[in-house]
Amino acid sequence: MRWKYTAASVTGKAHAGRGESGQDSYRAGTIQISDKDFFIGIVSDGAGSTTDGGRGAEIACRTLYTQITDAVRETHDLSGITDKDVRNWITVSRDAIVSEAQEKKKRLREYACTILGTIAGNDRVIFFQIGDGAIVTGSGPEYQTIFWPEQGEYANTTFFITDEQYLDHLQVHIAESQDEIALFTDGLQNLVLSFAQKKAHSGFFKPLFNAMKRNPESDSGFSAQLSSFLCRDDISARSDDDKTLVLAVRMTG
Repeated sequence: MRWKYTAASVTGKAHAGRGESGQDSYRAGTIQISDKDFFIGIVSDGAGSTTDGGRGAEIACRTLYTQITDAVRETHDLSGITDKDVRNWITVSRDAIVSEAQEKKKRLREYACTILGTIAGNDRVIFFQIGDGAIVTGSGPEYQTIFWPEQGEYANTTFFITDEQYLDHLQVHIAESQDEIALFTDGLQNLVLSFAQKKAHSGFFKPLFNAMKRNPESDSGFSAQLSSFLCRDDISARSDDDKTLVLAVRMTG
């Protein structure tokens, strides 16, 4: 078995209209160790009300991806990775953001960002999240969220890795591996989740996963198609925020 992934991130009209760059970031990839294949996906959304949320998201994704890659290469499987390890990774990533904020003499809250992550092997998967956005999994007609997007006390607020009580809002879930995994920022959540039923819209995810499975080995072409899809007028009309989507499928052939 092996993992195949693709990803795209597009700047929302709200930022583009002001001549600003997007504040989402992601890192995704696969690692093969002996006969084992692993997928790693990290997604982060910089808070829109900050000056450096996008930079915080970039640091968080880069630091987490490096830590996870090193851990997988060292352990060769996921059975020994625990909640404590995930908490340590998150803390190290936050410390990297703190270090830059201090160096630049800026307030930490200006780097506020959410974080979502997945580490998947052949028979085990680890999910973690702080804040909104979501991780969706499935292996057929039904798809479900691992964690529901966490909202703050007021509308359009959430929690961030830069918060003082960040570990209180860290959610971790370890389970048997899934065949299909999607991670996305909050720019997509109102389009692809039913908040009334607390369910994921299979009509959005299933065609994308099916297309991935049919796509040739090269990811670049499908990634470009995914970017174009996220920029479609009907999607932009429903959300003017940045949109990042990472997709992974477990291939058996």
